[in-house]
Amino acid sequence: MSDHSFVSSPIRDNWYQRSSYLGSTFALITTVDEEGNTNVGPYQLSFPFEVNTRYSWMVISRPTSNTATNVNRTLKCALNFVEYKDEATIELILKLGFPGQTTEEKAAYNPFKLIDSPTPGRDSSLDAGKVYPKILAEAYQVYECTLDVDRIQENPILRDSHSAHLLLNIDNILLREEYMAMLDGSGDRMPHIPLTYGFRGGNTFWFGDTLPAYKKPMPDMGANHEIVQYEANRLDDDVRFTMDACKQLTGIPNNFVRQVLQGIVNQAKSRGISNVDEAFIIELNKERADQ
Repeated sequence: MSDHSFVSSPIRDNWYQRSSYLGSTFALITTVDEEGNTNVGPYQLSFPFEVNTRYSWMVISRPTSNTATNVNRTLKCALNFVEYKDEATIELILKLGFPGQTTEEKAAYNPFKLIDSPTPGRDSSLDAGKVYPKILAEAYQVYECTLDVDRIQENPILRDSHSAHLLLNIDNILLREEYMAMLDGSGDRMPHIPLTYGFRGGNTFWFGDTLPAYKKPMPDMGANHEIVQYEANRLDDDVRFTMDACKQLTGIPNNFVRQVLQGIVNQAKSRGISNVDEAFIIELNKERADQ
């Protein structure tokens, strides 16, 4: 524990970096300018917004930025996440975020290769190239997004903010194949994700390399019904578990939760059931007891 006392930090504009510390990753957002060229801009204030049922991302930007201007015109963008390479590349990423540059000026020193998206209909040929940006070949993942104009206009907080709040619906996630196995924990390699700590002292941005990722087992404190529901609803997009159903499953040892839940999912799908409720679990338990 530190021997220093807490003091009050005055809350100023851009408080997350002028009044406090926020270490986070960042996205390199690609958009299409009026000439049909792909622009690249780095953003720290870029984070998950809705994570269940609806899948969206929030970007907070200057309303006059190239990114905001392009997204509001085309409604499309791609969020590219790159691994840490070296300080020289970080310096070029920082330069890409300097306001007032044209797409052509940025292209002169952009260290990344721009390629067409592999998603059907999103390549840069013909009319598609007027709205769908290229993506970064070096990215470890890319979120392809569409601006949700209607929901922004319906929400006065988003609509009337002095900043541009870009509420983006995630249309597609592209992931480098080598990292697919880590999504379920079966792989052994995580992306080498860089961190940014924001603008400090009026003249510097702070970045950081990261130590290799490591994993720790989940504490075995019993299968809480909320944890059971979280795991259950990750197994299959077509089968949903109610909370009451999961309360019937709290006695399962943690090591067997996924195995048991997968069995229930298989039973539900074989019977054409998409909503696993308490009655269905009770029915399955009765069938097992009668066997």
